[in-house]
Amino acid sequence: MENSKELIGILQAISIVAKNLAEKLMRIDGEIREYESGKDKMSGGIRKRKGKG
Repeated sequence: MENSKELIGILQAISIVAKNLAEKLMRIDGEIREYESGKDKMSGGIRKRKGKG
């Protein structure tokens, strides 16, 4: 009985850590998308000339 309570506690701790990691990854993913969309907007107005330069 004590063993199963210990395992339940460990699983709950793992669940909390996994949830926190998922939240951080979602936040990072959103920041990357914002960065990339801003980068695309900036590079959209700049055109490279081929053969010159």
